[in-house]
Amino acid sequence: MKIKQQLTRLTLVLFCTGLLSACGQPEFVDAEGNSFNWQDYNGQWLVVNFWAEWCEPCREEIPELNRLHNAENKSVLGVNFDRPELTELQRQISALAVQFPVIYSEQKQRIKELTPQVLPTTYVFDQQGELLKTLVGPQTRQSIEAAMKKSQENIN
Repeated sequence: MKIKQQLTRLTLVLFCTGLLSACGQPEFVDAEGNSFNWQDYNGQWLVVNFWAEWCEPCREEIPELNRLHNAENKSVLGVNFDRPELTELQRQISALAVQFPVIYSEQKQRIKELTPQVLPTTYVFDQQGELLKTLVGPQTRQSIEAAMKKSQENIN
């Protein structure tokens, strides 16, 4: 009988813990103060691009990333490699005409784990949130979509 009570209590504790974590803080916040979770991108392609203002190839690919972000079933998140303070990040976003969300802070450190050694670096995640491809160097909308298509063909 004691074991059954302990199992019931353990089940209740795990259930409550799950409910509380579901009500927790967002996983990341962009430079405009919008909150996001990785699950928000389930069912669509996600491109995470690391850039810096001083990186000329990064600057050149931003219009391509803007066009990709506005495409159906695709989203782009930017990460400023230098991680400047918020006002400086907002200034850079404006100066470079970035139209996709740029992560300012995160809770789970998943982005930090992706931090590349070379810029620009672009990570392509499939509709289930799995990392499919790491692209190093400047990209175009077409090169990213080609990587998506090739990854999809390899799965099928």
